[in-house]
Amino acid sequence: MSIRNHYFPRTSAGKKATLIFLILMLLVQPPIVFWVDENLRNIWISGTPFLYSYLATVYFVQIGVLIWALWKKV
Repeated sequence: MSIRNHYFPRTSAGKKATLIFLILMLLVQPPIVFWVDENLRNIWISGTPFLYSYLATVYFVQIGVLIWALWKKV
């Protein structure tokens, strides 16, 4: 009998979703966020600082990956 751990993805779509989600998670961690804030501090998009727009975009894409994974039934 083979017991598979439920923490690891079993399908190729699950592996893709996990990899994309982890890469996106890295984009919102302090080293990268600090770099974005330091270098793009003076850019404003629709009245908000670029950092807030950047973080909102990455978070919405993460939500999209989770919805896609749910839709694919990973």
